[in-house]
Amino acid sequence: MVVVACAPAPAPIAPSPPPPARADVTLRDVTVRQYRGGDLRMVATAPTLELARGSNDFVAVDAGVLLKQTGVMVLAPRVTGNSTSQVATGSGGVLFLGNDGTVGRTPTATYERALGEEGGAFSDAGVTVEHPRFRLEATGFFADLSQQRVLFDQPVTRTRE
Repeated sequence: MVVVACAPAPAPIAPSPPPPARADVTLRDVTVRQYRGGDLRMVATAPTLELARGSNDFVAVDAGVLLKQTGVMVLAPRVTGNSTSQVATGSGGVLFLGNDGTVGRTPTATYERALGEEGGAFSDAGVTVEHPRFRLEATGFFADLSQQRVLFDQPVTRTRE
């Protein structure tokens, strides 16, 4: 008597994913000031900033940036970027507070230092701008910081009374 049995091959065991990379440096209660000559240009703050020294990648939480020239404040729950390439992306709901009562909101926005003389910010994730005299909705924006000019993609503006 011959008995032949067939069993499916055991499923291969997938390797465990690597643990998340830990930051090389964690800074608490961070304040960064940028000057041009004797002029204070920008102040950035965050309760924590993590930096990976090998790549210069960073992550900041609850970050804020004050642009001194215009009095504009930009806030984001999370900012990731690279200090060498000078690119940073705010996510989790980026908030723009103008010095004239303007409030802008977008889910995510990116700053690139290489865009224009002082860098540029942009988003294609949609944006709303509330101003005392109007409301604007657009699919995205580009802000040239040196020119202090913002261009909106497909803007729809409604005036207020």
